[in-house]
Amino acid sequence: MLRRSSHAVYDCRYHLVWATKRRRRALRQPEEREYCERLLRRVAEKYDMEMLAIEVAEDHVHLYVEIPPQQSVGSAVGKFKNLSARFLIQRYQHLRSYLPGAVWSPSYFARTVGEGVTAETVLKYIETHDEHAARVSAQAEFFPKVAAGKRRARNKT
Repeated sequence: MLRRSSHAVYDCRYHLVWATKRRRRALRQPEEREYCERLLRRVAEKYDMEMLAIEVAEDHVHLYVEIPPQQSVGSAVGKFKNLSARFLIQRYQHLRSYLPGAVWSPSYFARTVGEGVTAETVLKYIETHDEHAARVSAQAEFFPKVAAGKRRARNKT
């Protein structure tokens, strides 16, 4: 589903995965994992990201999230990790001694995810873009009022 911001129409979905420091099974209690999930959902809400699915395991996290194009994937992951780690340590003091230095590993996995848009579809679109552009303007599809205004402005000159 396309989302809109003030200057963009987008569908930027990602599968993100990161692990606890040294892949330790730190989040053993269901209440710890539930709290971590709530924290991650709050971060997504605060930074205008849409959480589509989430799984918090004892030693890693999976997110399926839509991130606005104004944010880089790296900065979004940083927000998720930094804020969740801070509040997890505040609430569960024993994590500080079990995971000295950091809750999360510094690395992460990110993959773009599209709904029916595969690499093959994109390649085919790019290869035939000139033919397609002659028939239908992509700008007119996404911004009908702007495209119509530009056509009128061009016709006046």
